[in-house]
Amino acid sequence: MPFAVSAAAFGTRASGGQLPLNSDDTAFQVMGCTNLVGQSRRNFVANQRIPGLGRAEGVTTRVWSVKSGRTVSSYSTHSIAKLVLADTPLGSLEIRGINSVSRAFNQAGTFKATTETSIGKIVVKPVGAPAQVVPIPTPDQPIEIPGLATISIGSSTRKVTKDGAEAAANAIDIRVLPLGTRARVAHTQAAITGGVGRGVFKGYSAGVVARALDDNTKVGRLPLSLMPCQGTGGKTQGKDIARLDLDQLVVSGVSTSQRTQRTSTAVQGLERGRVARVTLGDGRVAIGAIVGQVNVRRTSKGVTSDIKGTTVGKIVVDGQVRAIPKNKPLEIPGLVRIEDRVRTKVRNGLKVSALRITLLDGTGAVVDLGVAELAIRPGVGKRR
Repeated sequence: MPFAVSAAAFGTRASGGQLPLNSDDTAFQVMGCTNLVGQSRRNFVANQRIPGLGRAEGVTTRVWSVKSGRTVSSYSTHSIAKLVLADTPLGSLEIRGINSVSRAFNQAGTFKATTETSIGKIVVKPVGAPAQVVPIPTPDQPIEIPGLATISIGSSTRKVTKDGAEAAANAIDIRVLPLGTRARVAHTQAAITGGVGRGVFKGYSAGVVARALDDNTKVGRLPLSLMPCQGTGGKTQGKDIARLDLDQLVVSGVSTSQRTQRTSTAVQGLERGRVARVTLGDGRVAIGAIVGQVNVRRTSKGVTSDIKGTTVGKIVVDGQVRAIPKNKPLEIPGLVRIEDRVRTKVRNGLKVSALRITLLDGTGAVVDLGVAELAIRPGVGKRR
């Protein structure tokens, strides 16, 4: 197929209040960048509690690609049967029948993008009073339930160029007043690009990826640079963050970069995540010059990959320079365990975390620094 498609969706993502940088995505599903039609993935959660928001029931995600005649489409859909905000002394709030659809497609040579969202019913249940149905918000008029929440119609974006199309939508945007949190609900996104050439790229780079032991609470991938399906066309692109405070860790000089190239004989690229310095334990441990880099090359003979360019600078513990032992981590009892150059083989490529820090304070928090992943799948020639 002379197109590359991708899609993703999730039920809710909350931030603010007492939450970490962002809460986990419910019923997340993704269809990675592919030049194959007929791909379909689903995810379903019957009942899940969401930190900072409440409880979601009947959460369903589907992402898929399809070809019909001269039309190739990438679809992303998400529905939530019922969302119940956390109970408060004033009562509770239910939002029913939440739906979001994003579609990016090429129809007879023309790229297009559409989005559609809907809400079935909003029900307020005051303490000691009958339930009340409240009006659905309009795009220019949010509704506020005093003491409970402010509900707005979510944002939708559609971008169409001569090279592709993207669509994204959030069904609703909720601010939970007692908790001080904000949530995007029923998020969908879909994309399609043309002329992917002899290789389809898939990858990302991030300076920091952190998560709790049970993997239910994450701060996400920051800053996150996603590799476009068609690559960067020889240009280097990336993102920067000056500083991140993650409880016991202070991370500074965080950046990402990525670049791809095509020649007559090969398709190749790199992803790089970098951290200038990290300190933890009130300065007891300091580490500098952390770089995770993955290099992938595809030729007619197949795919090769390596982590050349991955480095970890000086590690100072309690004023003394320490080294990570070969083939095992460096452990500071009661404080931290440090591993370097953590590699994971992925299909058609490779992933590396330049440094993995596991806190030994009982929280089980794991922080990866200098994270890069890249794969190059077989592609096709440009459309004639």
